[in-house]
Order: sequence, then C-alpha cells, then structure tokens
Amino acid sequence: LHTLKIIFKFRFVTSSLLATYRGVNKNSLNRMLQNLVDQKYIKKQYDNSYRIDRKGARFSLASKGITYLTKNTDLPRKTLHAMYNQKSEAFIKHCLTTFELANHIKQAYPDQFFIYSSTEISGDSDFPLPRPHLYLRRQEPNDTKPYEYFIELHHDSQPFLIRKRFNKLLEHYDDEGWPDGDYPSLLFVLSSDRQAKTFLEYTKTVFESTGIDDVKVFATSLEGLLGNALIL
Repeated sequence: LHTLKIIFKFRFVTSSLLATYRGVNKNSLNRMLQNLVDQKYIKKQYDNSYRIDRKGARFSLASKGITYLTKNTDLPRKTLHAMYNQKSEAFIKHCLTTFELANHIKQAYPDQFFIYSSTEISGDSDFPLPRPHLYLRRQEPNDTKPYEYFIELHHDSQPFLIRKRFNKLLEHYDDEGWPDGDYPSLLFVLSSDRQAKTFLEYTKTVFESTGIDDVKVFATSLEGLLGNALIL
C-alpha cells in the first residue's frame, strides 16, 4: 500500500528514485516491484532502447492498483480515475523529474518540509489550477524563511508560457488569497540561470505595475537546484 501511494504521488517512478525516496536497498526494492507487476497492481514500461540511453524501467499504477487505492484509501477519486489514461513521453519525463526534485529537497533539507505533489493536492480547492507541481510546508516555522512554497517546474517550457503561469498565480493570489495567511512563496525552476534572471526581471516589472509587494518569487535553474543551491 505504501509503495502504491508513492506511485500515485508521482504518477511514474523508477526503482532508483523510489529507493532514494524510501531510503531502502535498490535490489530488494526491485524484487518487490516485480512482485507488484506480476500481481498486476502496477505496470512496467521498458524496452531495449532504455539500456542504450541508460534509462531505468518506469512503473505506474495498473487498473488493479487504481481499484485497490480507490477502495482502501481516501485519495482523490477523480485523480485516481484519470490515471487510467495513457500519458505522453513528455509527461512521463516531467513526472520523473518532479520525483527527482522531491528527492533532492528531502535530502538537502532533511526533516524540514512536508512535500506534496500535484496529485495529492488535486482535490483541494484552495490551490490554483492547474495545481503546483510541488507544494512544500515547513514542519516547523522559520522566523527568516517562508513557511510554504509552490514549486513550478518549467525547465522545458517556453518563456511566454512561464510568464503566463506566473500571471495566473498572481490572479489566484488576488482573487482567492490563501486561507492560512501569507500566500506561499513561488519557486520557479527553469532551464538555465540566464532564463531565471530574465524571468525575475519580468516579475519585478509586473509587481511594479500591479502594486503587489507581498508575494515572494524565487527562480533558479534545474541544474543549479539539483546541484545543491540551497535557496529554500
């Protein structure tokens, strides 16, 4: 059940990412995953090209696993139902990168954050649509750092789409606000440090034109964040 819930959380996983997340031995985990495949709770996606590209097998929920979670958990039913649909390669890669980012945060900031994925918060109407890729909340408040973050992973998005998403988040802030007080800080993870710098310049002009001054925005490259750039 625990493994199925993690696969629900990130949609697609590899044994390496899952072993890191759970802090367990990869070999024993591989046996457990294969058992779940054999019992038809999860699906395994693998072909010979993965070996050439040094990619691990991808695992996702199978129909039996979705049905099991529907009957035995209170996970969002609508989100579970959506997992029956086939997904593109781009979507799968994005899910795996999100999982990698969550693992990094968990290791770089041990016991500091509760980490929620977009699927976990899909049924909570307090969040903007589409849901942030990751939502972080500190386990203990910090006097000098934000308590909550929306993490937007756009390392493979066009700049105009990133700006559009930022404006959408500001609309949500302006129209809906946040039930717990201060609106979560926004961390945009982009393709390069140069793109991050350009994006932050854009956000500054938006804040100046709108008069908004109580939403914090950060931006960094995916490579920089995964390379232990401690900004949270």
